[in-house]
Amino acid sequence: FSGTGAVANIFKDKMLITNDLLYSNYISNYAWFGHEKYSSRKIIEIIYEYNQVKTKENNYVRENFADTFFSADDCSKIGYIREDIEEKYKKKEINFKEYAILITSLLYAMDRIANTVGHYDAYRKHVTFEKELVLNVLLPEVNINANNICYNVDANELIKSIKCDLLYLDPPYNSRQYCDAYHLLENIARWQKPKVYGVAKKMDRA
Repeated sequence: FSGTGAVANIFKDKMLITNDLLYSNYISNYAWFGHEKYSSRKIIEIIYEYNQVKTKENNYVRENFADTFFSADDCSKIGYIREDIEEKYKKKEINFKEYAILITSLLYAMDRIANTVGHYDAYRKHVTFEKELVLNVLLPEVNINANNICYNVDANELIKSIKCDLLYLDPPYNSRQYCDAYHLLENIARWQKPKVYGVAKKMDRA
């Protein structure tokens, strides 16, 4: 239940074990705390290129989310960028740390302009989309503990195999999983392009 890593960041001078059931949070934690080396120059150049993108392509994000949480054109841009990150990783042009940093930058940029009231259970209708998608350059610290480990598993199982001096837990406050409220960010992070349903365009979990 490490969330996006705000609490873990306070202890970044220590060895960290992070875990979250949401893949989007795992990616964020790996971006900030994963010990793998990365190229800051590569991140800066790629983010610069992404911010120059102008597209109206009819990709997965535009087809499913146009003029809901984001404008149609921003949906095209989100879909284009996310696909390009995936292709770069598959072609080994970026390592997993760089992959995680780029996805995290995209998720943060999306969340800053999302037409929501804090989560993705609903969006405001008949609005004017005034903010455009702009990715910020994220450059995590390079002198991170080499023993850090980031997990994306059930905490009830993980706790049986790890030991620590200080344990911080932030579980859901009710029976609903956080994925239900942050399904769109999870969808983009996983990039499996599932069918979506309902007004909120949630992933089909059938």
